Formats: sequence, C-alpha cells, structure tokens
Amino acid sequence: MGAKRVASSAAGTAALVYVVLSGRLSSDGAETVPRRRPGRKDVEGESKESWPEKAPASWREAMAVAARTVGFAYGETLGKWPLGDIAFGINHYMRLQGNLQHEYTGSNCVPLEGPGVRQELIALLRYLRLCMFFSKKPFEVFLEFGGYDQSDILTRNCKAKLMKPKFTVVRDESTRCFLLFIRGAISVKDRLTAATAAEVPFHHSVSQEGRGTSVVAGHAHCGMVAAARWIADQAIPCISRAVELFPDYRIKIIGHSMGAAIAAILTCILRENKKLSSSSCIAFGPAACMTWDLAESSKDFVTTVVNKNDLVPSFGKVSASGLRAEVSPCPPSLMQ
Repeated sequence: MGAKRVASSAAGTAALVYVVLSGRLSSDGAETVPRRRPGRKDVEGESKESWPEKAPASWREAMAVAARTVGFAYGETLGKWPLGDIAFGINHYMRLQGNLQHEYTGSNCVPLEGPGVRQELIALLRYLRLCMFFSKKPFEVFLEFGGYDQSDILTRNCKAKLMKPKFTVVRDESTRCFLLFIRGAISVKDRLTAATAAEVPFHHSVSQEGRGTSVVAGHAHCGMVAAARWIADQAIPCISRAVELFPDYRIKIIGHSMGAAIAAILTCILRENKKLSSSSCIAFGPAACMTWDLAESSKDFVTTVVNKNDLVPSFGKVSASGLRAEVSPCPPSLMQ
C-alpha cells in the first residue's frame, strides 16, 4: 500500500507539472492578464501576492494560478516531507482515524432514533447515488436514474475548468426540491482546484432568531471559495426564477469530496440572498474547507455524512503539520 501511495503522489505531481508546462488549460474569455492586486508585506518585508478570490477570467490567468498552485502544493508536500515520510505518514494517519465515534461524539450529540430516521437515511442514500451518477456516469445515465428529462434541467456546466467545476441544477418533482449537484475532483483541473489550498478570508451572514443577523468571519480554502462564487454567479439567476415559479420548492446543494466542500461554502453564499435563504446542503465526505467558527455557524443548514475512517474530511494544513511533526525523524542534535 505504501508503494502505491508513493507512486500515486509522484504521478500526481508529474501530471500537475505537465499541465502547466504544456499550456493545456483551455481558453476561457479574453487573453488579457488582469492587473495584480497590491500585495501584502510579509515579515521579511517582501511583497506577498494575494491568492485569487474568483475563478480565472482567461487562460493566461488560469495558467498563472496553476503554476503558483503547483509551487504551493510542492512546498506543502515534497518541500517539507521526504517522499518516504509522506507515504508512511498517510498510512499512519489513516490508522489513527479508525475510531470516529470517539472523535466526533460527545454530550452534545443527538442519537438517531424514531421511525423518521429510516426515511431520512433512505433519502440520503438516494442523494448519494444521484451524486455518484452525476460525477462518474454520462449525463444521460444520471437523468435516467433520477427520472428526469430535459425540461427538469435548469442549468448545467458540462466541462470542468480551473475553479469552475462541473455542476447542474435540476427540478426534482418527487421531493419538490431544486437540487444543485457539484462534481468532485475527477479531472486534472478539478485536482488543481483542490490543490489551491491556501487560506483566504471568508465571511457570511447568519440570521439568529430574535437577535437579527450576525456576521461570522474566518478563512476558507482558496480554490473552493473561488469555485463556489463562480457557481453562485452562474446559478443564482436561474434558481431565483425557478423559486418564483415554484415557491413551495426547497433548495438543496449536494456534493461529494471536493464537490461537497464547495457545496458547503456555496450554501453559505446562497443563504445571504433573500430569495434563497432556505438553502441547505448535504455534504458527503467533504474536504476540510473552512475554519472552525465558520463550520459551527453552518451546522444548522449543512448535513455532513462521513464514511468510517475517510481521510479527506479530517485532513487539512493543521492536521498535516501535526502529523509531520509526529512522523518525522528526530534531528540528531536533539538526540544527543
């Protein structure tokens, strides 16, 4: 297993470098390079360029972001860890994640009981299957499985690009919902989006019953925030029109892995729109994508489903740093 993971990491790194050097990121709009935002000064006094807050507007900008992402990913992995330590560390971390009941249950948890639980689980299983069909099967197969026809499709992005994931919005008459599905990291460009993992400021407004609205601020995953904002720009107009035609329909944002993380961030964005304030999210195995305060503030409208010891939901920069300190060999100077 360790050898396979090492080979996978090396192959992934090679693929990222190949995409950047060969310039195969597809064109999207004008070829002008936007002016850089003024950078911030780091502790050494050198200019530190801000990470993008929106998806690239041109292929040149996409290439620049991709090149910077490759450098960032290298610096956070092979730049800090020997290849053997990475393989050993991932294996060690997955062993530690076996007891999720100990990690995630406590006095504030509510056990699932009663006759409605079975129906809720059946509904979640259907959403998971729909999500998997959308991510991994031809679109026609997804439509057939869901019982949809072309008239049920509100909008669709059928080709993923950097920070512009594949998604669709469908009208589900059986549940009286508008369902927005976001694909996980399947293509190289999806993986580049996931690899753009620097933190960027993110905030959203939360309505508190009887106490008005409060703003929760924190940080979130750069690539996923940009992707969520891009989907919001594409989807809000059509969903708003649909809600006017079908005011009794609910809005659910659904995704798996990277798509689930984007879905959670997107739901925070949509709920700030008065027409879409009832939006909720079902996130299957979401990647770690936001700081704790943001996650806590969204727990009333984001349902997260994690399968056993899935590595993705619990692995982020903080846990990676702790893991690196745990598995890295002790420096000789400290052993004397």
